[in-house]
Parts: sequence; C-alpha cells; structure tokens
Amino acid sequence: MRYELSTDWMLITEQFQSMFAELGDVTVSEDLLSYASVQPAVATALALTSSGELLANMPLHAINSRFEHVEFHQTPLSLTLSGANLSYTYTVPSAIASLRSSV
Repeated sequence: MRYELSTDWMLITEQFQSMFAELGDVTVSEDLLSYASVQPAVATALALTSSGELLANMPLHAINSRFEHVEFHQTPLSLTLSGANLSYTYTVPSAIASLRSSV
C-alpha cells in the first residue's frame, strides 16, 4: 500500500516496524524511522524522516532528495520512496531477510 509522508506518518511507522522486525535494530521517534543490520550480517542501514529525507547506508546509494510517498512490498522485502520525478527502492538483502525465517 502507498502512503503519503505528510499525512500517514503513524501508518508508515507501523509498516516500517513490521517490515524490519527481527532483522536488526529499529529506532522510532516522532520524526525519524531508522533500521540498521547487526553483525555478522551484511552492513546496511536506512533512515527516513517524516519530512521525506532519506539516509541509506549501502555502497553506491547516495541519495540527496526529498520524497513524498512510501510503498511497502513483501516480495522482495522492500520499500519504494517516490517524489517529484524520482523513485528509490530499498530492498532488504536476502541474507538478512532470511534471518526472519530462521529465528
């Protein structure tokens, strides 16, 4: 389902927590959602602000833009951020996604 960052922050927060449950460290605050894998898993992190700013910590993923919408996907385990003339999809690495079934 697609959510509007400016109006659906609480729903986005719930989906974000569900998406990353048991896959690493999840931090939630009034205006920031963040996920970080834990060792020995591959290093990856993602942070999203309620104003649409993104910080992704994966090689070659330097993003400096503001997004307006977020959409969560189950297969593959990912989320897509979109804004004016741009789109970014963050996919949980398969080695990390597989942790959920092995817990």
